[in-house]
Amino acid sequence: MPRAYKFITAVLALTGCGGLLITGETSPLMSLSGVVLIPGYYRFLKGQRHASKNVIGMLSVFTLAVFVFDAVAVSRNILLAVAHLTIAFQAIKSFDLKEPWDNLQVFFMSLLQLIIASELSHSLVFGVVFIFFLTMLVTAMVLSHFLKEGALGKVSLFKPVFVITVLTVLATIVLFIALPRESYRFLGKGQARTIRTVGFSDKVDFGSFGAAKLDPTVVMRIELDRDLHSPYYWRGLSLEYFDGWSWKHSLGSRHQVRRIGGEYAFSSYDRKAAVEQKIYLEPIDSDVIFGLAEIKSIKTDSSALLSDTTRDIFLRGKPVEGVKYTVYSNIEEIYPGIREEKYLQLPVGTERIVDLAKNITVGAKTDEERARAIERYLRNNYTYSLSTSPAPEGITPLENFLFRSKRGFCEHYATSMVIMLRGSGIPSRIVNGFYGGELNRYGGYIIVRQSDAHSWVEALIGNMWRRYDPTPPLSIRHPSAFTLFLDAVTMNWSRYVVGFNTTDQKRIVKTLTLPFGMPVLEALRFSGMRTLWYIIFPVAIFAFLTLYYGYDVWELRKKGFVTRHYLLFRKTLKKMGFTVLPSTTSGELRRGAASLKSLDDVEKFVTMYEEYRFAGKEMGPQERRKYRSLLTEIRKQGRT
Repeated sequence: MPRAYKFITAVLALTGCGGLLITGETSPLMSLSGVVLIPGYYRFLKGQRHASKNVIGMLSVFTLAVFVFDAVAVSRNILLAVAHLTIAFQAIKSFDLKEPWDNLQVFFMSLLQLIIASELSHSLVFGVVFIFFLTMLVTAMVLSHFLKEGALGKVSLFKPVFVITVLTVLATIVLFIALPRESYRFLGKGQARTIRTVGFSDKVDFGSFGAAKLDPTVVMRIELDRDLHSPYYWRGLSLEYFDGWSWKHSLGSRHQVRRIGGEYAFSSYDRKAAVEQKIYLEPIDSDVIFGLAEIKSIKTDSSALLSDTTRDIFLRGKPVEGVKYTVYSNIEEIYPGIREEKYLQLPVGTERIVDLAKNITVGAKTDEERARAIERYLRNNYTYSLSTSPAPEGITPLENFLFRSKRGFCEHYATSMVIMLRGSGIPSRIVNGFYGGELNRYGGYIIVRQSDAHSWVEALIGNMWRRYDPTPPLSIRHPSAFTLFLDAVTMNWSRYVVGFNTTDQKRIVKTLTLPFGMPVLEALRFSGMRTLWYIIFPVAIFAFLTLYYGYDVWELRKKGFVTRHYLLFRKTLKKMGFTVLPSTTSGELRRGAASLKSLDDVEKFVTMYEEYRFAGKEMGPQERRKYRSLLTEIRKQGRT
């Protein structure tokens, strides 16, 4: 077996196992067997003796037992258990590569590993790994073919590998676009890890945003239909009950939002005046919907959206994969509300804070003036810091912030303002969401990270909720141009590959049928999958066949005379009753035609074919006449 073929086998095995490991979902302990691949393939490349049949058998049985234990007691997940099993089998197989079929088993196992990896991760890195795997697999197949034909080393590999790889990628793209988008996933729900967020559950511990402010993980990316000069407050969840240590959201009863014409509408609005936000939300451990307040309407493929009396909006469940939705908002920063006692609730022991509020608001005549006075006081007299020390015994964290340390982050400021507003008789609540984000000039969208998590205040003044933010402004560190470019590539990967859906398929159909203007196509334009199969798929197949046979014709024109007569030779033998398969080599034809009286002619013809087909020699006029005459004699033998 050629060393190059051995090397590619090792690379494919390592690529399959590496594709699983880079997802970050596999268990390091259960994947430890992958380390054995290195000595296994080192021995294989060196041509050392493979392991005995008994050892391989015992290891295989042991691996199956470990698989059952893994699925039941360790991973408790069939998909992860299968992933660990494939790594173990690849390790065992590296010591048991004897026949060509063994290499094909490695190729198949590597492909299975990448299929599993696609369920465990939607990372752009996986796309790079897949293209690399595809190229190496095609190279292995071409090597195998030339090895069987006895032409290895006589022809260049680059051209056939390149052309077949391109054709395979094109065919993959066609299938990816045309296959139906159904609401199922391989072996159940997707297994991609969700982002652990803070502040978006029914109960939020006071001070929990501190850790999130240090986390650069991207939570969502947002495209706006216009430039907004005001700061971006991506509203998430409102919390109204505070016991001195944690905030709670009174669920009440969630009701399903009515869907009209593919849109979840919360109130009437002017579409032209509303700001459109296309939001691409990463998988997070929260069911909260984010958007600029006040959200008037949402478009999404989700089967249902829920809301409650606070007008907070939720998905039916926490997303196990990215969610794409479009929000239409009225951003006047005020919207109607109802005065309720729960927005005036105060925990025990806040008398000192209430007295401070009264001193701050001396001279203020209206609720609006009182709210602005408290907001200014907190902004001007306290220092923003994530390095906060624990409160001394007997003092609450809020009292420690206001009267002792005077250092804290957004939750300290927002909570202090809510308590002082309530102490002044103004209904208010804390709101958790995200503030700002960085504009990616390469993609024209806004990147929102965990570090943008923020708390602010909504106060009910004149039966209208108004936003206040007592947290001092912060200096923003801008990412490098390369980081933004890489994120733009990731955004497009998530948008057009991971997030490709039925709506995108319909858009492609519309684009393809638009130039024709035919009534039948117009009727089919919005019919979804049927149109894709009737129009896109046949067109794609035609394009694929054109490319494939176009390359074949190009090859025939380049070596047309030799190849064309050899194909006639194969057809002649087939008519004479010989078994001639597409994979049948010239050597096999020579041996199969041994019974012919003109065997000497067959020997000479095949020898000339191999010499001029694979050695790259040009056939001159004299050789052409001899080559043609040999075929004529063989065909005469066939007719007799």
